Amino acid sequence: MARGRKTDSRRQVVMKIVKHCSSSFPTTATGSLVGMDSNGVLEITNAFPFPTVDVSSTDGHQSDPSSLAAAAPRAKANIAYQNEMIRHLKEVNVDANNVGWYTSATMGNFISLSFIENQYHYQRDNDKTVALVHDVSRSSQGALSLRAFRLSTEFMAAYKEGKFTTERSAPRPTSLAPLAGIVLT
Repeated sequence: MARGRKTDSRRQVVMKIVKHCSSSFPTTATGSLVGMDSNGVLEITNAFPFPTVDVSSTDGHQSDPSSLAAAAPRAKANIAYQNEMIRHLKEVNVDANNVGWYTSATMGNFISLSFIENQYHYQRDNDKTVALVHDVSRSSQGALSLRAFRLSTEFMAAYKEGKFTTERSAPRPTSLAPLAGIVLT
């Protein structure tokens, strides 16, 4: 019997995200990240896309596919789907805690009210969660563009108190900062 080959699941996680985002381009793609926090290092061990919503079955309020995809991480049906997927992964002994979500971007454009609401939703429950942003158009120019973000503590407090509005202010670079200390495993 041949020995089992060791696989590098980091590549598998990145490839799942890249494949999903690229196949959905130019529509926004979103999905869930699972893994664990190990001694201050966030290890992302798996990713899976959120189910797509049939545009014709919506009530017409945010009826374009990109708007629906951007709001997907907060959708009740997708939260239930995510919890079910995590339960199945745990049944087969996979490190599967909710550690964030991912989204696609085009030419660096990803900061929107939906992005902030999604990250706030995740980070409110677990301050270690991240948003991974894969820029499909920049990656097509030859170098992988995959960045991790988290809202600052100050921004989280201002948003909770209702002091953040898109009319009054935009997130400052210190409010949404790229992170180090994240390992895709």
